[in-house]
Amino acid sequence: MTLTLIKKHKKIKLFVGIGNPGEKYKNTRHNLGFDILDEIALEKKITFKKWKNIAYVSYYKKENNDIVWVLKPILSMNLSGIPLMFFLRYYQIKTDEFFLFYDDISIPIGKYKIKMTGTDGGHNGVKSIIKKINSINFPRMKIGVGNFEKNEKTNKADFVLKKFNNIEIKKIQTVKKIAIILFNKINIVGIEKAISKNEKKQ
Repeated sequence: MTLTLIKKHKKIKLFVGIGNPGEKYKNTRHNLGFDILDEIALEKKITFKKWKNIAYVSYYKKENNDIVWVLKPILSMNLSGIPLMFFLRYYQIKTDEFFLFYDDISIPIGKYKIKMTGTDGGHNGVKSIIKKINSINFPRMKIGVGNFEKNEKTNKADFVLKKFNNIEIKKIQTVKKIAIILFNKINIVGIEKAISKNEKKQ
């Protein structure tokens, strides 16, 4: 796992997962961000509700009564930044106070990277977010969905919209569990300590 620290971050108030809305995109490589938030919602026993027709949103309260938001933009992957931008403004959340989950085709399945900053890496959803909030300085977990460069039988767009096979699903389930553990640790000990502990285990 790769870790890049540039500064101390404030507590994370919002967790975002990106994907494409609609039944046909469920369980595809490009929807891992959505899938992780769905797993978090199940664990926390919370329900998503539509917010201003541009996102699904939910929240839960920590023991100290602080609210932790979770958000899935639903315009489309390539427009992910629009719902996020409006939500940040509406609830006065700063651009370094949210954490992003998303898929990455440059990382093998079963692997992941956690970074505190970075460019979009060719990911259109992340590109939209960076453009709309005008910042690259937000923490994120990039989850591997397979190395596209080694896959010559299809184009990039088709590759990310493919579903996982049975062997891949097992690897993805393991990483999802790690993502949920990370989510809980961030909310308990803060992002720097959570990431530091996570890094030592890799």
